[in-house]
Amino acid sequence: MKISFKNGNNIEILKISNLKKEYYEYFKRVVFDLSIEFEFFKVETTLDGEESDFLNLKKCLEKLYDGEWKSFYFEPIGNSFQMHFELQENGQIKVHSKLYNAMFTGMLEFEYLTNQTFLPELIKEIDTVMNSGQSASY
Repeated sequence: MKISFKNGNNIEILKISNLKKEYYEYFKRVVFDLSIEFEFFKVETTLDGEESDFLNLKKCLEKLYDGEWKSFYFEPIGNSFQMHFELQENGQIKVHSKLYNAMFTGMLEFEYLTNQTFLPELIKEIDTVMNSGQSASY
């Protein structure tokens, strides 16, 4: 299962996959693979965050789709990755993304436009992925 972020031409730009949930006493950690294919850049890495990061992403996308919000950030707690979603006046969504390496000595930064029509599918993917997958308790 995966969460796919697509541009306005329905081309997958960014993919979150292989989510593994680890339940600790005070929080729920999620380890995931991130793949980016944008223009001539191709990056694959493993990152982590908390389950609440993904639940908040879903909630924010719903609010953006419903017109309640104009922008929001998705930044998993690991602080190596960030996405900024911003609704444009023409109805498109500008997605500005940043990926840092572990030592913060390098960064990939890019942006693309996507279409609101892809949001229901994206929200459903997040819901499906978060309600399934591997988990372990510690």
